[in-house]
Amino acid sequence: MLLEVQQLSKRFGGLAAVSNVSFNVLEGEIVGLIGPNGAGKTTLFNLIAGAFAPTSGKVNFAGSEITHLPSHRVCKAGLARTFQIVRPFGNMSVIENVVIGAFARLQVRAEAYAVAEAIVDQTGLTRYRDVAARSLPIALRKRVEVARALATRPRLLLLDEVMNGLTPTETREIMSLVRELNASGITILLIEHVMPAVMSLCSRIVVVHHGEKIAEGPPAEIASSPRVIEAYLGEEFLIQ
Repeated sequence: MLLEVQQLSKRFGGLAAVSNVSFNVLEGEIVGLIGPNGAGKTTLFNLIAGAFAPTSGKVNFAGSEITHLPSHRVCKAGLARTFQIVRPFGNMSVIENVVIGAFARLQVRAEAYAVAEAIVDQTGLTRYRDVAARSLPIALRKRVEVARALATRPRLLLLDEVMNGLTPTETREIMSLVRELNASGITILLIEHVMPAVMSLCSRIVVVHHGEKIAEGPPAEIASSPRVIEAYLGEEFLIQ
């Protein structure tokens, strides 16, 4: 078991953003985390990645508890994430953005640049290597975000809505990249609202609503679940 989320809860004052959520991610899987806006998905990512401390519950990664580790130590343990709102270092070039990720593990500049160069190639950003990140369209800025996370050399990558706002062609390209990363040995947990992509990519899907897990299973089971249809997918999903 690579990731174990056990009875995880987070309260902000009187608001229960996440309530007793448990699920596992096996090494080599692509697992989807879906639910309506405000359901608690990104809060779960923040809890797993060390940005927030949980009110209760535990997170185990690669056999060790990481519940109360700060985010930089979670990253060094091999768990990296992207952010829903993409904010690259705008005045820096693509390669410089990726080098920042490499410095999470490396201290020698030449080594960090070597890692970053390989990842820029892997993520299809070679022609934009020296372009300022602020000048890129959203699809490429999302790739930079993924590339920076990859530069930390993760075993598990948390992807937060990397397909949101993309065209169908751009979405297919990101789906292909996700498959390639997974085939290279990286386990993936992704939040996404593009349901055809989720259903195609994921072996299992976890559904949250009002901070609680309401379903978990393979895509076909989730797509036909009356509770999930009512809470999130809608009846029209069945006739697509």
